[in-house]
Amino acid sequence: LSFYALLCMVTLTTIAVTAYNYPLFPFQSDNLEWNNRWLIATVVDYYGACFCFCGIVLSTELTWVRGLAWVAGFCILGSPVCCLWMLLWLWRGGGSLCLERR
Repeated sequence: LSFYALLCMVTLTTIAVTAYNYPLFPFQSDNLEWNNRWLIATVVDYYGACFCFCGIVLSTELTWVRGLAWVAGFCILGSPVCCLWMLLWLWRGGGSLCLERR
């Protein structure tokens, strides 16, 4: 629980501070600092969501090895692997999002 509370605070703070100091609108695509800060905020935001998803996967996969393999794929290869896990989960479960171990 404390990990997710800390993760929430880190992602929320990162996005809020970036939005305050470097407003998203108007776009400043010619400003290197603006682009760099938003890139960092986007990466923090992705991994914040990814780590939450990883917790679900680790708690629902049948083995830790299988769960860790998926987690590595999520963190290294990104959203295509997350989508693949979701497609396989739905296919195995007949289209259900019920998160019981299978």
